[in-house]
Amino acid sequence: MSERLPVIAIVGRPNVGKSTLFNRIVGKRKAIVGDRPGVTVDRLEVACMLGDSPVVLVDTGGIGEDVHNTMQPAIDSQVEAALDIADLVIFAVDAQAGVTSVDAGIADKLRRASLDVVLVVNKAENPDAEMDFFSLGLGDPQPVSAMHGHGVRDMVSHLESVLPDFGAVSDQDVEPLARIAVIGRPNVGKSTLINAWLGYDRMVVSPIAGTTRDAIDMDMPYGAFDSNEVVRLVDTAGQRKHGRISDVIEFVARVKAVQAFRRADTAVMVLDGSEGIVEQDMRLMTLAHEEGCALVVVVNKLDLLDDAEWKHYAERLNYRMRGLADVPVFRMTAKKAKGTKALLKEAVAASKRNAFTVGTGELNRWMNEAQDQQRAPSDHGKAVVRLKYISQVGATPPRLKVFCNRPGSIKASYLRYLEQSFRKRFKLPGVPVCFIFTSSDNPYASPEMRNKKEENPYASKGNKTKRAKPNKR
Repeated sequence: MSERLPVIAIVGRPNVGKSTLFNRIVGKRKAIVGDRPGVTVDRLEVACMLGDSPVVLVDTGGIGEDVHNTMQPAIDSQVEAALDIADLVIFAVDAQAGVTSVDAGIADKLRRASLDVVLVVNKAENPDAEMDFFSLGLGDPQPVSAMHGHGVRDMVSHLESVLPDFGAVSDQDVEPLARIAVIGRPNVGKSTLINAWLGYDRMVVSPIAGTTRDAIDMDMPYGAFDSNEVVRLVDTAGQRKHGRISDVIEFVARVKAVQAFRRADTAVMVLDGSEGIVEQDMRLMTLAHEEGCALVVVVNKLDLLDDAEWKHYAERLNYRMRGLADVPVFRMTAKKAKGTKALLKEAVAASKRNAFTVGTGELNRWMNEAQDQQRAPSDHGKAVVRLKYISQVGATPPRLKVFCNRPGSIKASYLRYLEQSFRKRFKLPGVPVCFIFTSSDNPYASPEMRNKKEENPYASKGNKTKRAKPNKR
């Protein structure tokens, strides 16, 4: 079994450029960067290459400068957690601000922790900008400009030279059993749910809406203790209505949440049972389907509802979800971890359903039966739409290519009928289905069959339809 990757944590005061430095080392914009303190709250962990060495790089929130910030104790606890797992610490300081009392306090804390520390002086565009920081007693400072990339190559070389060696590392990552994105509006209990699944407080939880901004990926064991199976969890930032996103940081968080949907195969939509169902909830569910995620809905904070209130809520939810076929709905109280285990089991099952594949013969038998039960509407009195042949061309979500005579005439109502019929036939509740309609000839048919375009090789003799008359135009 391969050894673990070395962990490098970046710590420092707010707004010294930690996230910019993080992005510069990773080589892409993984962390949200802003021009005000307090943008990074949760730890953001990414496996990347440091020169020729694979490492796990951890971005953290700013340490204890704003005593009036009610989130500061939670941020400090996240930094402490990062230091607990770090094999090497990058202590980032601001050359333009000089040495501050907070910098001195952090340096003292790092020395007493007996950690391997590399002091990085950011925003060091001026010569000898790092000289004042020798007074912190953490060795030779590394001057860089993370914004412009100056000095970063030398810093990376120095980091690699002091990196602990843990032996050979496998090139293969553990393939998760399921990739689950937890989505919902701000402050509905997404992070509380993930903490309940993990069994400890991994995510910052606060009554302040918008606490989580980055999309955080983490693996957790699933099943028996001796099993190597893991589930990958993605906690996404709470999503507000697009028109209400006046803050550029929140806008970037929305974009990153969409990216998280694309990495996931299941989306768990968390609703607040103490509030009504709003249009933004429906938009998020639709977005999850559009990005290819199987959908599971869970109503949180049920301890705040009596039986009559829950009945009214369930009826309203069922009505609002009428356009989303057969989506499983669960109930829970995340704070008490009530109902969370059953929800996780269903989310894993939804991931497996999303990877569904089916043989071509069975698929064509379903399509013919679906056509017999409900024919496609004619195109305003013109030739009828006839589905000839279907094959599966992808999974997660299932992607189905349909050969037909008039692909541009498929109506949205008939497409919804096919989706619902497919999900019902193959028992795929909550799974999005992608139909691709084309007028191309069936590539699997023999030359004789291609010349007889009116015949469907998978239809029974009694079900073969006559070829539509050509359009006179």
